[in-house]
Amino acid sequence: MKAFLTPTILATSIASGLFFSSILAAAPWVDASDIYLRADIQALADAGVITVPVNTYPLMWSGIGGDLAKVEPELLSPSLVQAYARVNFYYQSAVDNRGNARIKVSAASDPARFQHYGSDYREKGEVLGSYEYLGSRVAYKATVAETYDPQDNKNFRLDESYFAIILGNWIATLGSVEQWWGPGFDSALHRSNNARPMQSLTLSRNNAAAFETPWLSWIGPWTFKTGFSLTEVDRAVPKTAEWDMRLSARPIKQLEVGLSWSTLFCGEGQDCNFNFWWDSVASNSVCLDGTSDCAPEERRDAGHRTQSIDMRYTSSWQDIPVGLYLEHSCENGSDCGSLWGIDTHFGTSGKQFKLFMEYSDTYVKCDGDSANCFYEDPVYLSGSRYYGRALGSTYDSDAQTFVVGLVGQFSNSRGFTSLLRYAKLNKDGTNVASTWAPQPPKEDLLMLELSYRMPVWKGMWSLGGTVSRSEFDVQENDTNATLFSSFEYRF
Repeated sequence: MKAFLTPTILATSIASGLFFSSILAAAPWVDASDIYLRADIQALADAGVITVPVNTYPLMWSGIGGDLAKVEPELLSPSLVQAYARVNFYYQSAVDNRGNARIKVSAASDPARFQHYGSDYREKGEVLGSYEYLGSRVAYKATVAETYDPQDNKNFRLDESYFAIILGNWIATLGSVEQWWGPGFDSALHRSNNARPMQSLTLSRNNAAAFETPWLSWIGPWTFKTGFSLTEVDRAVPKTAEWDMRLSARPIKQLEVGLSWSTLFCGEGQDCNFNFWWDSVASNSVCLDGTSDCAPEERRDAGHRTQSIDMRYTSSWQDIPVGLYLEHSCENGSDCGSLWGIDTHFGTSGKQFKLFMEYSDTYVKCDGDSANCFYEDPVYLSGSRYYGRALGSTYDSDAQTFVVGLVGQFSNSRGFTSLLRYAKLNKDGTNVASTWAPQPPKEDLLMLELSYRMPVWKGMWSLGGTVSRSEFDVQENDTNATLFSSFEYRF
């Protein structure tokens, strides 16, 4: 067996050098743009090859690199050998490459309605150019994008631009970096790529090594990040600030736990001093009229808090790896949404697959029989959104969805992603009485999304589409189809 696997590993490494040369990376972390890379990382984590938490993105390379250095590939199954070779190649290209540029062009017949992890596109058209650099203490990325017919009317964008400084085992970052918190692949309740990334100043732990002291070593490898973000101007309360924190840990090899917290505060026309900030952090209530003395029914929670817990447990059933995961997210301590999922991965040396089933529920009744409260706030009327899109679930509030997904990878960097969605959107058929919140109709949706990628002209080409059937209560039923394509070249 060892004699067979060793040349397989060598052949895989050679293939990686040939076919991954167009998708080099130079960043201190794994970003939230590649669903295939994440599937490989999760497969290695399930097998115990990677021991650090892997459900917080950006995911730092430092801890992953330390785990990869300890691997004996000849002891891995043929499919895990392929996953190891790909992840190791990405890691080596990130730490060894001191700079690279890329150009990406995408076009679609319609803008993307939903965003899943590693979505291929967002708008009907986009031309993007970027240059990134990783040094021993400094990393930066400059990204410029021009979009066609954008949903938020912002044609020119600097999303995914950042400047980072590595300070010991911490990384301080200024910029707009896409985040994804939690084990879900189709969606996440607290933070996902549904909205464009906000301008942020963050501090993140670089290497997720466990505490050495016996008092805390039981936590296992752990990550931590915190940061302040600034929202857009065109919203109910312009320039609202957000403070967030996330801690994730693997106390045992099979279990990863994540804790997330965030609060909206400040903004034009709102108190923005230490006392109000502390009230929003400590869950204190304040008077609606801004005074210090009022009746209980005239009080509200300061700020807008969101707290979440997510867990993923991995085991095996008849030698088949199985992952069970959940996310529970609550706003202001009581309005709670949930996400549940089960996944597995399987394959051979030539083909590897990840299969998952995921259910999410943001249909929250926060006041008797009344819904329309998740991601909403009576003062910050735009809610937990950025340019009109929820910071969490791609389906926004009042939605119940079930998704089956299959991600496949073949030799020569070829792969496909397929998602079958059934969703009840705006289930109760009512909306918040505010133009700052989305006003969708009640809709039952069935959608199939397919995409395929392959190397072309030393770059990566993706082609895909969706077909959907929507049933409404107040308008005619509708059938839609969308085509999209993108080409990315890195040098």
